[in-house]
Amino acid sequence: MLPDVAELTTIPHLDEVNRSLRGLHAAHPGRSAFRRIGTSRDGEPLWMLSVGAGADQALVIGGPHANEPIGLLTVLQLARHLVETGDLGFTWNLIPCIDPDGARLNEGWFEGPFTIAHHYRHLYRPALHDQPEWAFPTSRFDRPLPETLALKETIDELRPRFLYSLHNADFGGTHFQIGANLPGLAPALAGVATEHGMPLDLAPIDTLGYEVAGPGVFVIPPYGETSHDVAAPAIRAATSWQYAQRYGTLSLLTEVPLWNIQGSDDPGETDTTRADLLRWAADRLRDDIGALAGLRARALPATTRVTPRFAAVDDTIQIASTLIGVMDAARAEASATSDRVSVAEAIGVRGTVWRMPLRLAGMLLGLLSNEASAGNRDPALVATLADLEVLFGGLCASAEREVPQPATPLRRLVTVQTEAALTAARLLRSRLQ
Repeated sequence: MLPDVAELTTIPHLDEVNRSLRGLHAAHPGRSAFRRIGTSRDGEPLWMLSVGAGADQALVIGGPHANEPIGLLTVLQLARHLVETGDLGFTWNLIPCIDPDGARLNEGWFEGPFTIAHHYRHLYRPALHDQPEWAFPTSRFDRPLPETLALKETIDELRPRFLYSLHNADFGGTHFQIGANLPGLAPALAGVATEHGMPLDLAPIDTLGYEVAGPGVFVIPPYGETSHDVAAPAIRAATSWQYAQRYGTLSLLTEVPLWNIQGSDDPGETDTTRADLLRWAADRLRDDIGALAGLRARALPATTRVTPRFAAVDDTIQIASTLIGVMDAARAEASATSDRVSVAEAIGVRGTVWRMPLRLAGMLLGLLSNEASAGNRDPALVATLADLEVLFGGLCASAEREVPQPATPLRRLVTVQTEAALTAARLLRSRLQ
């Protein structure tokens, strides 16, 4: 059994994570190895700690998205546990962070306070083509990132039996995505979440169209059947777990929320029709994203510094616009029926309506604030920044009225991610013997 995870009040910066893993290897050189597997676009080393001597390989990917750092904590917890207690028949290979460049641009919120305003003011979510885990080469995509190529070569080298990607969401409940519906896996994973007081997410928007293996557990479709992002159907790259399918790898994604939303686990029917929910969501996004896009356009002639936030802001506007179109089309189709949505479905849609404008506003705010801090006093930029502060404050206040506070305790998120890894590994191991 996993020992109690210590109380956690902050998320460590990347340098601290790497020092801790290096120190763990130094303390247990006979049970571990620590090596560099590649280099990021900005010259950051990509590290991997390997623990155990099992015949089969397990690969754990921390920090798969720059703004999802709970995996940094989970890699540390899992590494300590494995060094101290055993390998479960696997050699475990743990990558603390596959996008260190992006993670560093989020470190402003790692130490808290974990409020919506502070979180989004310091958030950076890269453009899709700058997200390493989602940029694997295919016949339709040939611009993989250096981090992606390092991860690809690691998968080719290890041919892992088990691949585990550590994700965290902004709002909602806990959900799992699995590469194969192994008997007993879905209820075991769901049990991990509920045992620790984490409501399951019955209707996460990024699993639309997926087979449901059980409450809160969804089967990842083969590459080509569906996009890995419902709001970006034009994506032509593959993901790490889609790439690993060639080796018969069992993949698991665990998504835990920074803020639990009551009702994400409620299958009960509401009084709201599907058409009405989609109409409200599309209209709300159209208003909020439109206002922010207008501020971005107004500030553009006054900006001078080129940073990754430019691409991230524009990509978020494009994704939101695509999602609005998807919602409009779905609403038109749903208008022919009187179907009512469940509480969980309504929560999933509402979470998207909160999340996307907040991300866009926060990143645009960071972009323009950095310009001002660097000495840019163009009147158009100063005026736009003031208007953006007002709009950002309104978005935060609106979300804070509906999102339960405080944020989910970090130790609970880490515990669920860690125990999910061990649960899936034990079940898979029993089938391999």
